[in-house]
This record gives sequence, structure tokens and C-alpha cells, in this order.
Amino acid sequence: MKNCLIVIPARYHSRRFPGKVLKKLNGKPVLQWCYEAALKSKLGDVIIATEDTKVLNFAESIGAKAILTSKALKSGTDRVFAAAKKTKYEFIINLQGDEPFMRVIALRKAFEKLLEHPDNDIATACSLITDKKEINNPNCVKIAMNKKGIALYFSRSPIPFHHALSKLSKKELYYKHCGFYIYRKDALKTFVTLPQSNLEKLERLEQLRALENQMKIVVVKVKALGPAIDVPADIKCAENYFKHR
Repeated sequence: MKNCLIVIPARYHSRRFPGKVLKKLNGKPVLQWCYEAALKSKLGDVIIATEDTKVLNFAESIGAKAILTSKALKSGTDRVFAAAKKTKYEFIINLQGDEPFMRVIALRKAFEKLLEHPDNDIATACSLITDKKEINNPNCVKIAMNKKGIALYFSRSPIPFHHALSKLSKKELYYKHCGFYIYRKDALKTFVTLPQSNLEKLERLEQLRALENQMKIVVVKVKALGPAIDVPADIKCAENYFKHR
């Protein structure tokens, strides 16, 4: 689509896993898997935004458009805005550079949802948690939503809490966040001008800044993605996923 830009923020100096975007996974760097998924979605032009020349040089080696952004930027979304602010695209997709198993259908479904609901600022996706280990894993971000799929809260803790006395405790399911956001351009511009919120700082989840400022995030449910790459151990998990999927 001509009115949509996909930006992949690829920070080389990740605190939890430096250099993760260039780590090899099944023969290709993690970032390349993300880039190829973005191309396959055919939702718009694709650009990689990074703070390090190693990533910039790699992007150029695979024919990807890339931009070098400031090392002082605090978040991936700030990096996305730096790449998109001077463009004329109406929609900006923040496809995180550590999601090598991103599914095209997830991106398209969320984009369609945002188009259908002009009152929503941001769209993203979630999938059902089937591995109980993920429920208490702080690297797995959980979502609580209302019946219309509007996000109420994101957390590294298990949400919603399942009280033993609740009849729903064995029926209600947990959902985890998929690593992308689709912004209306004006919403993205507003978001990056807002100060970091306390909840965002506590959980280290920037989407909480949007919720604390009454921005609406609509969430679509999709089939589970493979593991995101947050820490070094995730590379082995991802390799196992490749073998058994």
C-alpha cells in the first residue's frame, strides 16, 4: 500500500542481548527474518532503523533500505518515528527486529482492524498462551482486553489474575503480545511527544505510555508466533522451533 511504511527498529546495543539482531538463526540473522516477513506482507515500503553501522552495513548487504538514527533515542518507537517523521505515509508499522517468526496474516489482520475502526489510534496482535511456563516469564508480555478487543493493560506479570474462588479461573485464558504496532501517523507523532509514564518505567513497556494517556489500542487474536529473541537462551528455543514446526 502506498500510504503505509513498515519500520523495523534494530538496536544493536540491546541491554539484555547485545547484537541479537545480527545473531544467526537457521542460517540467517534474526533481523533478516523480520525484514523478509515485512516484505511478504506487501503492506508498504520497508526500512530498517538502527543506531549502529554494523546493522546499517548488513541491511545494505541484503538490499534493504536503512537509516542511521541517534544512539540517544530511548525506545524502538522513538527510532521508528525518527525514520518516518519526514515521510507522507498515513500509517506507520513498528515491526520489532527481534520477531523472526512474524506471520504475514498477523500484520494484515491488525492493519484491517485499524482501518475498520477510525476511533482507534494503534493496532497490534496477541496469541493464546499454551505453554504454562510463559505465564510467569517476564519476557513474555501478557495482555488484558475488553470484549471489543481494546487493550486494558499490558504486563510482564500474569494478567488477568486468576483467583482460586473465581468460576472463571479454569476457563479464562492468557494471551501474549505479538511484537508489532500499527500507528496512525498522527497517533505516533503524539505518542513520541508524551513523557515516559510511571507504569512504562516500572514494567519497561512503552505501550503503557499510550494507555496512560487514553490512547486506544485495538488487539486482534492470531495463531501463536514462534519465540521472540529477548535473551541469548531464546536463540536455542528458536532453533528448536524451526526443527519442530
